[in-house]
Amino acid sequence: MYAHMPIIRDILYGAASRGANLTGMCKALGISIEELNDSEKSVDFETAYQAWELSVKGTHDPLLGLHLGETATPSILGLIGHLMQSSPDLLTAYQQVCKHTALATDMFRYSIESFKGQTILQYEPARLWVKVSKVSARQAVEQAMAGTLNVFYLLSGKHVKPVQAEFVFYKQTTVTEYDRIFNSALKFNSKQNALIFNTADLKAKVISYDKSLFALFDKIVREKLDSLSRKVSLSDQVRRILTQEFKGQILSASIMAAYLNMSVRTFQRKLHEDGTTYRELSTNLRRELALMLLKNQKSSMQDVARMLGYSEASALRKAIKT
Repeated sequence: MYAHMPIIRDILYGAASRGANLTGMCKALGISIEELNDSEKSVDFETAYQAWELSVKGTHDPLLGLHLGETATPSILGLIGHLMQSSPDLLTAYQQVCKHTALATDMFRYSIESFKGQTILQYEPARLWVKVSKVSARQAVEQAMAGTLNVFYLLSGKHVKPVQAEFVFYKQTTVTEYDRIFNSALKFNSKQNALIFNTADLKAKVISYDKSLFALFDKIVREKLDSLSRKVSLSDQVRRILTQEFKGQILSASIMAAYLNMSVRTFQRKLHEDGTTYRELSTNLRRELALMLLKNQKSSMQDVARMLGYSEASALRKAIKT
């Protein structure tokens, strides 16, 4: 999994503006300050969630995500942001995020549902992310939700108010900041992270709407997505499926091949062309996930072994050492 650099830059710069040590955070993450300005660069899953953990620690702000969201701009999403700014209305702008998120990250999924005059905007971090680092996943969700409101204001010039804000995570000790930012009914320990609006409110016009620019950016974004999909190897696809769709559980080769609409023989041959085998790929992935889980959770070796499908803790210890 990955996140493109503008997202990481906004998190670290935002934390630095609130007292965190930018140089120290970059050093801990293995990123130079110059690299933060490389919009074409991406960082891996572990670096991305650690950016949140370091930022929260450096600012001593347990609601950092909410506070960074208050100043979010479309530029955090790069080309998708330009597409949003040329959209005809807020609903269309958010739909572009849902369609093209893969340009910015595969750690997060945006979706949208409409019925009975209301529209639900949904925010879902990858399941593995929640398992490995619930704190950083929560921060990202709250930044995205608060950021949606600020971006909607920047796009339309109107403070569009949700009917309700829902959060999968449990309620914090105080909800004062949530009340101030969302100014709506709040629901914690919900089945979804979502902002619920009256659909009519999302028909608000985007000030900078430009039909020709919208068509141009839409074409550019689709071409870039097509280019990226052609560059993704089968082994990368398999890793993404296992981490995002199956929370790190390792499927048998036959099930994975069927999931990808391939025969087992074709599946194994294509992995061989990538210079690996399914056994090697899955073994390495389970080792990586085990190390992350042991590092970021208070789970025992036995708990992690069970989560990742090892028969016993000793098998996990052996896998980590090899």
